[in-house]
Amino acid sequence: MKSTLTLLTALLLAPSAAQHAADNPFASAKAVWRMTADAAAAKQPFALKEKGAVKFEPLGAAEAAESCKRGGAEVAATLTAKSFLSLETEKASLLRPAGDALTLYARARFEPDAAGTLFFSDFLTLGVHPSGLAIALLGVQTPQGKVYREMPLATVERGGWLDLVLRVGDGRVEFFCDGNLRTTLPLHQKLVSPFTNELRLGAMRWHPAKDEREFPKVEFGTKQIATMALWHRALRDGEIAFLSGASEVKANNVASAFDQAILDYNAFFDASIAKDVAACSKLSRSLVEFAARDPERPIFHLSQPLGWLYDPAGAWFHEGRYHVFSYHNIYGRLAYNSLDHYVSDDLLRWTQWPIGPWADSPDDIYGIWLNNHFLDDDGVPTAIYSAIGQKGNRRGAPGDWDDHGILARSRDGLVSFPDKQVVMPDYHHDGHIWKEGGTWYCLTSDQYNGGRDGDLGDGIVIFTSPDLKHWTFRGEIFTRRKDARNPRGGMEFPYLLSFGNKDVLMMGVLPGVYWVGQFDRQTFKFIPDHAEGHLIDYSAPSHCFNPLTVDAKGPGGSPRRIIMAMIREVNGKGKGLLPWNGVHTLPRTLEFDGRHLRQEPLPEFESLRGEREAQRDVTIKPGASGHIRTQGDAVEINAEFEPGDAKQFGLKLRVSNDGARFVRVYFDTATGDYGVDGQVLHKGSGPSHLAKGQRVRIRAFVDKQVVETFINGQTCTTIAQVQDPKTAQPVLADGLDLFSEGGAARCTKLNVWMMNRAEPK
Repeated sequence: MKSTLTLLTALLLAPSAAQHAADNPFASAKAVWRMTADAAAAKQPFALKEKGAVKFEPLGAAEAAESCKRGGAEVAATLTAKSFLSLETEKASLLRPAGDALTLYARARFEPDAAGTLFFSDFLTLGVHPSGLAIALLGVQTPQGKVYREMPLATVERGGWLDLVLRVGDGRVEFFCDGNLRTTLPLHQKLVSPFTNELRLGAMRWHPAKDEREFPKVEFGTKQIATMALWHRALRDGEIAFLSGASEVKANNVASAFDQAILDYNAFFDASIAKDVAACSKLSRSLVEFAARDPERPIFHLSQPLGWLYDPAGAWFHEGRYHVFSYHNIYGRLAYNSLDHYVSDDLLRWTQWPIGPWADSPDDIYGIWLNNHFLDDDGVPTAIYSAIGQKGNRRGAPGDWDDHGILARSRDGLVSFPDKQVVMPDYHHDGHIWKEGGTWYCLTSDQYNGGRDGDLGDGIVIFTSPDLKHWTFRGEIFTRRKDARNPRGGMEFPYLLSFGNKDVLMMGVLPGVYWVGQFDRQTFKFIPDHAEGHLIDYSAPSHCFNPLTVDAKGPGGSPRRIIMAMIREVNGKGKGLLPWNGVHTLPRTLEFDGRHLRQEPLPEFESLRGEREAQRDVTIKPGASGHIRTQGDAVEINAEFEPGDAKQFGLKLRVSNDGARFVRVYFDTATGDYGVDGQVLHKGSGPSHLAKGQRVRIRAFVDKQVVETFINGQTCTTIAQVQDPKTAQPVLADGLDLFSEGGAARCTKLNVWMMNRAEPK
């Protein structure tokens, strides 16, 4: 193969009519990469090094002719999730734009369902999301610092060779695909490099750890690159037509609703920079309204119209509003992310305020992680969040991060957080901060990247401070043992809550666990009543439980604690729709009954109830069906049962037309356990803690893919996976039913409500 590629390289460098065309821009390029494995290529000033098993293969005759017509190569590099091409940081820095104009060209090919990064640098990234949405990340200067801005562009058709051009200049960003101008976005910021890193073709760099641990990988799959080039100017239309093999570029004169959503998302960035709450709310409503076209998107759970909704960070009730933050991200999941900010008056209908805090400094440019809010000693809203910065590794060992705690204050009612400073140099990405007497406490996890030797997992550590700036490490308060449920012994997202004479230590990591016991504030040790702990949710798809929202809407105006969590696997990326991933569970009340935590749906959700079906005294015999007339994939069900002589009984949800596929919510009369199974992504069961003879009340919420169930304050949250067994594709399944096994049971009360959409205000 080497000799063949050498010959092809020689042919490529020979003069051709196409390469002498007046609009051929390659002579003025800052860098051109024509794919080849020839040794002579290594002598080029910006020669790339192979990382992993990169394959260089000649194109077919027709493909080679098309490539040469554009001044490109007759060879393509095939790059997988484990291979890419790299340019070391020192040389890559020479490619940073000197002004506010640049052009990037890529001739690339993706399989129909493949995606991935084409070009990555510390000033520009271009890649294709698994949905087919092309996305750029662009380093820009803001009034507060430097941000690696994520910019969705347009959907591209995969399966054949694409000529992609990203042109930046004259205050706009333009994206061309095969000579067609697909998107024009205003650019009000100057170009900068927010950090320092190597350049890659075929892969994205997450942070500057010394090893190659790339969590999360943002390569997605196999792609081919034939030619890549970079200019420090905005190419002319004729030059872009040349690169695209077209006689002229064509503009997209018909803007679709999808195109408008892309414009709105990018406009939201500028409105956030301007701290314009009204504009952000208006754009948010527009995006939510378009996103509602997706038939798989939940209608009364919080989701992000475009992109990820991840951990519920900074959940807080402040000045009459509910706030929750999460990572601002579409393509580079958990990389370079600032925080999106969701606001609600009622925990049902959410809007978005300006993005913030921003990952805009050397201390947090690689990403902001969890933040939790509190009022400082002067009554100013404050957070300490974890961030990954540019300054090197935390402990100096390969793979460790420069993660630290940053104190951030907001003096404009949580709109922005310009007042930031590093106060904890060795701090992981979660923390619970509170004050007792004159002492501030900070609880966080100490992760060991796989757990410690033996059966010890991660530790929970605590710091104290008199002033929020100077912190003293007080040691490890508790360690989780590794077990079958959590073989690594992970201990992320710790919270310590006091309920009278008992303390509860919660872990939000999968599966979420809590321990009841006592926290000794003299020895800084937590002593659990029982070593094994209790599951927060029995089917355990939820992550990052956050119990720090407290309002005054309990009985008689008493404090009411609310818990939130994330479900990661719920997503949608249908053609012509916005790609999204993740929802938050329904906010729930959180109480302690002296032995166990109890969660219940908020009464606020009753306002979304629509048409109702009500029944009483329904006898349920084994094998019988058709007990519920209502059909729907967005419903609430309240059912009360008497067990009779049944061994198991309960609800069937998302029942297919033939009755063979469903989600089952059951109560086991022998064990007193309840759980979910059937066609779900997560099965699970656990004790109901019901006294013998106590009536069984099941409350269930179905919201498209999401199913949340409650018995006696215990929960199972899961994801419906009702599929056609022949095609493995999701099927429309909106049947509802009651069931009984091993004997007859009786449903004494049944209410089924169709649920309305939680429309944004």
